[in-house]
Amino acid sequence: MTEKEQVQKIVKKYNKSIADLSENATAKEFKTVMNYIADEANRKQRKLVGLDK
Repeated sequence: MTEKEQVQKIVKKYNKSIADLSENATAKEFKTVMNYIADEANRKQRKLVGLDK
């Protein structure tokens, strides 16, 4: 399972709610989702300023 699929499964489990995720998720689930969000934000910012293609 890819990281994206894993994150989608976790997000679906908590009804796409950041409040439910932060209150009820395990530390590992929360960290996985937050790391994925940060990585995607960094990737999009790098693409926007022309550092990545």
